[in-house]
Amino acid sequence: MTPQDLLHAAAESRSDDPARPLLIAAAIAAVTGRQVVLVGGSAVNLHTGSYRPTHIDLVVHLTPADHQALEDLALTREGRHYHYDTPGGPILIEFPGDQLHPLLTTPPELIEVAPGVIARAVALDDLMIDRALQATDGTPVTFDEALRLAVAAYRRINWDDLTRRATAAGQGPPARAIEMLPDTLERIRRSAVRQLRNQQD
Repeated sequence: MTPQDLLHAAAESRSDDPARPLLIAAAIAAVTGRQVVLVGGSAVNLHTGSYRPTHIDLVVHLTPADHQALEDLALTREGRHYHYDTPGGPILIEFPGDQLHPLLTTPPELIEVAPGVIARAVALDDLMIDRALQATDGTPVTFDEALRLAVAAYRRINWDDLTRRATAAGQGPPARAIEMLPDTLERIRRSAVRQLRNQQD
């Protein structure tokens, strides 16, 4: 499939279809020749089906030539977002960074979105670390987002490894989010266990 074919397939999919952001990621990877990793709310939706993202977050290093290639692909840049217009409304795409956070060390998951076409998504454990890092800001919104992921995927998350990684990170150079990560991760885990027990009662 060409990048245009992948975009058309994304446009024809439902807005909450986990395949939609993967098709977009694959199209951008194909046109730029770069590794593109799906992160953020769309990755949460992919792993759990429990979140409805408002835009697609992709991590990739883009050069000026890559930005031009995206515009040639019919993606329109407006502020921090790119728009891909569809009959059902625009698909919003954001590039929050050019590389994953250093704590996200697991290779991205490879997902076939069409015959011979592979898209990359942040691995589940790394996504949990990322959501916990976001939740160190102390706001209920980010904590609730992290908790939703923890509850939906609790049995698939390697909590012991995440605790080890968070504790080891806390021994490194001082940074408020990193220092708070072990406690925040433990709060999320305890809250998830309580919710899961309540669901069983």
